[in-house]
Amino acid sequence: MFLHSRFVVVDDKEHHLNGIKQTLDALRLDCHSKLYDDESVGDWEPLPGTRILFLDQNLVTGATFGTADNKVAFTAIQDVITKIISPDSGPYGLVLWAEEPDLESLKANLFERFNGDDARYLPVFFAALQKGDYIDTNDGTIKEPNKLQTDIRDRMTQSPQMKALLSWETDVAVAAGAVLRSIVDLVPLEKRPTADFGKELGEVLYRISQAGAGIDRAQENPRESINRVLVPILADRITEHDPQGDATASWDEALNAPEDPKNPVPIPVQASVNTAMHISFARAEGSVPITPKELGAVVELPEGDLDGFLQGHFGFDRAKFLQELFKITEEEWQDCTPRLIQVGAACDAAQPKPGPLLYLFAVEWPFANADGLKAKGVKGGDPKKNLSYDSGRKPKELEWQSPVLKIGDLPQDGKISVFKNLSIGLPPAEAEKLKTVYRFREELVSQLTQDYARYISRPGIVTL
Repeated sequence: MFLHSRFVVVDDKEHHLNGIKQTLDALRLDCHSKLYDDESVGDWEPLPGTRILFLDQNLVTGATFGTADNKVAFTAIQDVITKIISPDSGPYGLVLWAEEPDLESLKANLFERFNGDDARYLPVFFAALQKGDYIDTNDGTIKEPNKLQTDIRDRMTQSPQMKALLSWETDVAVAAGAVLRSIVDLVPLEKRPTADFGKELGEVLYRISQAGAGIDRAQENPRESINRVLVPILADRITEHDPQGDATASWDEALNAPEDPKNPVPIPVQASVNTAMHISFARAEGSVPITPKELGAVVELPEGDLDGFLQGHFGFDRAKFLQELFKITEEEWQDCTPRLIQVGAACDAAQPKPGPLLYLFAVEWPFANADGLKAKGVKGGDPKKNLSYDSGRKPKELEWQSPVLKIGDLPQDGKISVFKNLSIGLPPAEAEKLKTVYRFREELVSQLTQDYARYISRPGIVTL
């Protein structure tokens, strides 16, 4: 409910800290200030949502980048970053304060310290500013607040990609405010200055929930049904917000096209981008877990014995499935994982009716080779050639294939095949027992369900 400050200021001198905070206050920019003390920094908590971290270069008295104690100076900055920054809450930029800032030394140190998984702690852009340009370093008196804002914007132009992303985040925040205002504006003005305002607003929310879930279902899952109404409005408001009139130009500058945009996109790039767009894992802190009854939920099989599952539901064993439907070998199957995917009409997901939930049998199949392509120069041919992007194994009308995705526990690049003729219905009570792995987002599950609908509705022809 409460959002953290986007600006964080850390300094070892209290009058400097107060001066910078007052400068940001004058710009109407909320900030969180921390007085550095090497004994207390260990107790600091992460500050999610930090976008710019203002950090004094010399947090420890006598330890500077250019002295024999530079290790102490670097370690102090590293400690602040690991304590304050929450990588899961998005990127941030670092503004280094000093009368003679040594930004390159700091970059080299941080790049060496934060590697592998820890690279998420690195700033996405660096800037060096002289503190004395904005405050009197003797007593902290503020000088030119507007100059600080101008200089930060100027430094951010050095990272047009970050500038565009932060502008987009601002668009989202402003758009959310506009949506909230439009909801409150649905309460008649004559009710605003009365004790009935809360009741009237509650009725507005009830009607919105009805619009999203159906006339009789407003209170079944109001959070979901209200989101169903508000999110498209929010998307429109985001697109509309462009106070400086330079949003399109900012994105144009942020894009970095490859040397030949017509060249095939590398498989790992396809997998990473497609997964980010189309797959939800709900792993972030505070996320609502995905339930196995949700539209697009990808779940583990209810039984451990695959042959028993296939025989019991579809009347054939794994060998027949591999030979006649999936068209891969037993050796290739060892890399694959069977799944079920919950499908159905979007209106049924919004307004669930009594009865079983529909699941389609699916298989995750990772590419056998890192580049996603068949191995070349293998005597006798690639033994796992069917598990490749260029296998030549074209899906038949019974099989729907996902785009290239990151799949499995590792994860690996690969695809998910869904078999439109292999469906089962499970009562909601049974479906709740399934273990969810992840969920297809709306666009991908819509593509699948549309393809499935065409398959089951194809007409037969009676002729002589």
